[in-house]
Amino acid sequence: MHVVFINENTLGHASYLLPFVTHLEQHPELGIHPRLLNATPLPEPLRAQADRTVPGLRRFGLDLHTARWRRLVSRHVRHQLDELRRQHRVDAVVVNTQSVALALADLAPQLPLFVCLDATFAQLARSRWFAPNAVSRALLPMTLSPIRGRERALFRAAHQLLAWSEPVRQSLLTDYHLAPDRIALLPPSLEIPPRRDPSRPAHRRPQLLFVGGDFKRKGGLVLSETFRMHFAGSCDLHLVTHSTIREEPGVFIHHGVLAQSAEWRHRWEEADLFIFPSTLETFGIVLLEALAFQVPIISADVGAARAILDNGAAGTLLTEVTRPALAREIKAALTDTDRVRARAAHGWQRARDHFDLATNTRHLAAWLHAAKRK
Repeated sequence: MHVVFINENTLGHASYLLPFVTHLEQHPELGIHPRLLNATPLPEPLRAQADRTVPGLRRFGLDLHTARWRRLVSRHVRHQLDELRRQHRVDAVVVNTQSVALALADLAPQLPLFVCLDATFAQLARSRWFAPNAVSRALLPMTLSPIRGRERALFRAAHQLLAWSEPVRQSLLTDYHLAPDRIALLPPSLEIPPRRDPSRPAHRRPQLLFVGGDFKRKGGLVLSETFRMHFAGSCDLHLVTHSTIREEPGVFIHHGVLAQSAEWRHRWEEADLFIFPSTLETFGIVLLEALAFQVPIISADVGAARAILDNGAAGTLLTEVTRPALAREIKAALTDTDRVRARAAHGWQRARDHFDLATNTRHLAAWLHAAKRK
């Protein structure tokens, strides 16, 4: 079966489909021949057109950037797919996310279409992704109108909707009134390493780990301030990020660390505590990496963190992201090691049960084959 995988290729979306595609390539017995198509980056002049903004209006959504970017990228995706279909056999399409699939609704039912999504537009409209301030929230019915109808048409046409998390599934049920049998869960997935020995040398300074490309949005500033005030003399802080940060005692900055690389694995294996004080997320893929490597977690209650961490059973959920709250939870984690190790062990088992790449790829392959038989 020949399947085209279309990836949004921005932010966390860039790493969502690739593991499934790679696993399918490595396991031909699953019967899926994948072909990856990236929705972005856009070619010129589409990129300039999509990124165009009007000074002073962007913050209120009045330059229509949110809708314009999605419509133009979706149009580019459709052009690429049409070109591909003229040259190659295509039996089904898997696209992540609906933001780049708004021009694909008419493919169904002749071509089974699977739409993966980390958030519905309804969820995003209730967050600061689409509405960072009160004025932009009030204007959303107008600024989102060019894409709201297209999203609903896409959902109606799709063979199946593959939600990253349970909150997304609930939004599809309650905000869009879709039938439960048209929705399945396909979370970001990864290879789960074996259980590790959580013990550490007694003389070793604890290593606190932060991973986030956008240092500010991921909460790096409040973490750095907390570390400077309370832990610089007793711990090391390792920051894996794309952002430029000034060096200071006890802080180790790591740029250019790629997922699945030796350095990436080393950072997780050495970490004693992973801290994720992010201010804005739709999911939080990095939390899965922490679970997989059995690293104790302190996380903001954002995106799908509550679902990933089993309502706090697999890691600490912050009720507020402030310096005092962070300091309190870090101190507790460093002193009550039995409790945090038990949570980490539960988290590792949860990763095996819900986020294992081989298991979830088999589920995806089965859904694709079932669609072809219909």
